Amino acid sequence: MKSISPRACLSNLIAILDQPFSSFPNLSNPCKMNLLKWMNSTFSLLLTIILPLGSLSLLSEVAADTASDKKRFEEVADQLDLGGVLYGYVSVDGDLSGLAKFVNSFMSGMKEIDKGASDHVPDVDIEALMKISGLDSISALGLSSIQTNQGFRNKVYLHAPNGVRGLLSMFGDEAKEFEVLQLAPSGTDFVVQQEIKLKTFYNEVVLGALGGSPEQGKMPLGPQGMMMKLMLDGMMKQPMPPPFAFTGEKLMNDLDTNIMVIVDGDPSKMLSVELEGNDLSMPSIQGAVLIDHVGWLAGNLITMFETEQTKSEEKGPPFEVMDNAKWEGLKLSIKSESLSERERKEIRQFGLENAMIAHHRPSGKLIVSSSEEFAAGLFSKKPKLASDPVFLAKTKGLPKQGTALSYLSPVLMTELRKFIKEAIEAETPPEDDRFAALSMLDFFLPEGALGEAMVTTPTEDGLLSVGNSAYSHKSKILMGAVGPVLLGVGVFSAAQTVDAMLDQREGGVETLVTPEHKRTTRETIQEAQELIKRLEEDLE
Repeated sequence: MKSISPRACLSNLIAILDQPFSSFPNLSNPCKMNLLKWMNSTFSLLLTIILPLGSLSLLSEVAADTASDKKRFEEVADQLDLGGVLYGYVSVDGDLSGLAKFVNSFMSGMKEIDKGASDHVPDVDIEALMKISGLDSISALGLSSIQTNQGFRNKVYLHAPNGVRGLLSMFGDEAKEFEVLQLAPSGTDFVVQQEIKLKTFYNEVVLGALGGSPEQGKMPLGPQGMMMKLMLDGMMKQPMPPPFAFTGEKLMNDLDTNIMVIVDGDPSKMLSVELEGNDLSMPSIQGAVLIDHVGWLAGNLITMFETEQTKSEEKGPPFEVMDNAKWEGLKLSIKSESLSERERKEIRQFGLENAMIAHHRPSGKLIVSSSEEFAAGLFSKKPKLASDPVFLAKTKGLPKQGTALSYLSPVLMTELRKFIKEAIEAETPPEDDRFAALSMLDFFLPEGALGEAMVTTPTEDGLLSVGNSAYSHKSKILMGAVGPVLLGVGVFSAAQTVDAMLDQREGGVETLVTPEHKRTTRETIQEAQELIKRLEEDLE
């Protein structure tokens, strides 16, 4: 039988993908045989893997116990709202542990069946990783949506009676008052506060996954994981590259922190923004990001800036040092010669001529702000968001303490919708693209939206998120299904436009198929050619 190269065989395979099925017999006989063998081996492997999974029931680690199941259901129900537009409950008690045991058993079986598989099957203990992640602590989850005069109150509850740990504990495990409400000025339009325990995550999850712990008595990722742990430990103790004067370990020790975002828009002061040749209007915006415990980083940024100024023969970075009783950091210098006139115009256009990154000495926070004036106002005695009537109405019924808070005002949602709609209309897209874009806008930012607010708080036996929204969970599930369809319409239209542009280019594009079925998307052809090359190299 005459041999045929893998490149020629795969080229023919790619060619028929754009042809009718009747074209299949036109392949050369040697390629047919190779193709059929390849398909047979591939589908056999897929069926070997998929068929067991298709009929798989998760192997629960917990024996059937009707009384425990009933108690678990009641404990979840106590955290949710009954009688709304949506109510859901799923018990997963022991399911994830059972799945982890199944995967471990499956990988061990592969090694026993094929001794050579040991080189390809990773030496990983999935069950140990599941315990380290803390996901096995979740025994049930529930969600509900009930209608209110502000829209809907949505709840999501993760039931973990043995305590929240691992990945879930990274976002805090103790409910506290929200400091951001005492900092953000009354009328603020967007607020986020999130507790993040990166130090805890690094010590318990990352290092635990790499090297294990005394409680586990084993290494989840095998000897390679332990080697990676030792390397990571060594790297964290090394000083950072000059001019920084701290180690990764010092930074990590301060990363059990709080992050706050505060944004305030002013519709009475509209800015003219040029977007691809079109003049659009948007409210003037001021804002700040505040991070606890890492204000000392500002001193290192000053050192880096001064070093760059000293050694640079050209114009230095466009900053100036600020150092006084309250602030230590860098402030943008609009007069810097390193900025072009266009850059100055854009900076002024967005009101960022006084932007800064600095250590607020009294609080120890690292603050990135649109201006020193706005940042200083956060610590003033002016009225705060905690007493703002719009905010209080939007957060009515939500927990007063927690580990995470987010709030989006009705005013900002309205102005944001207006700006995005103007941008879509200014682009004058094809009718299909315009319809898809406006439909997505209506889904995610409906006209007359009443704002959004959500609080996440740990409970005695789990983690609860409660939100007031214009949408119920049911609507969000439907949007999740419709969103990709609308996105697909836009992508399909864009692909048609690209194909039309390539068809009009002089010289054309070499195709792998007959003219009536030719490919005109250059990227697809190049990708196929690279795939052929890699396959041929692997076979050689």
